[in-house]
Amino acid sequence: MAKVMQDRDALEAGSPLANASLEFLFPSPVMHFDWPVSEGFNERLKEIILDARAHSSGVVKTNRGGWQSETNLQNWSYPEIEALKEQIIQLAQEYVARTLGKRDNRYETGWSIRAWANVNQKGHFNRTHDHLGRHSFFSGVYYVDVGDIDEQGNGNGRTVFEDWTYVATSILDNPDHYQRDFKMVPKSGRMLLFPASLMHSVETYTGDRPRITIAFNLFHPGFAVARLAERERSADWMWTNFRGVVILKRKIPEKLFGFAMIPRLFFSKPIPRPFSFRVLWAHFSTTVNHAFALTSERFEKRKKD
Repeated sequence: MAKVMQDRDALEAGSPLANASLEFLFPSPVMHFDWPVSEGFNERLKEIILDARAHSSGVVKTNRGGWQSETNLQNWSYPEIEALKEQIIQLAQEYVARTLGKRDNRYETGWSIRAWANVNQKGHFNRTHDHLGRHSFFSGVYYVDVGDIDEQGNGNGRTVFEDWTYVATSILDNPDHYQRDFKMVPKSGRMLLFPASLMHSVETYTGDRPRITIAFNLFHPGFAVARLAERERSADWMWTNFRGVVILKRKIPEKLFGFAMIPRLFFSKPIPRPFSFRVLWAHFSTTVNHAFALTSERFEKRKKD
């Protein structure tokens, strides 16, 4: 950044347009902090997550391979989860204070959290996505165990923040004049916080030990997102205007394929004990969600191919 400022000063000194104003608009604030927690804390979180994986088939959303829990980790009854939630709120308060330039007691309370666990192993990754929604204005990641990723990022599995501003960049002499993507090297105990609208992905992990994280979304009623309603309407445009075409061409074959997958998935995972109607229904619901998520992934890949 210092070199960019020096280059800019040198240009302005000999330019007939030296008085032209150049503004850098709409930054995406990203905060990270390495919590000074004991190894025992992360080891316990790891045990909790791997135990949950053993009893649930998980869901498929942006994860390609790997395992992702339902978005209810904030309700898991463990003291370590409660401690982690407190850390998330502390970082959110610091984030708000830094971005606003002052501390405001109104943001000390009122936060809501939705969280989920992720386990990636060799060959697994997360495709590009964002988390923006009516009740998710900020997002974050806590690295529980980064597996075989070292401080230089060997092992891949880095969190990649992607530039989707569509600003043109020079490709003649300096293709990196603007930093298009930022790759955050995971570190066990590190927590990230960023706007939920910021596009991001996870590189294909090449390590042997599991890469374990907890992701979360935050909402506070003291914030609003500009043009969120327009975004939601835009996302529904195809459904509103071409509902019949979408259903006939893709949805019916996709749903039929999903229904056919349910029996195999239902019996591929052990049913949690003790048996009860509620347990069976929860297992069936998870299986249905998993089947249709896998089906969507399959049809999405077929469409790209």
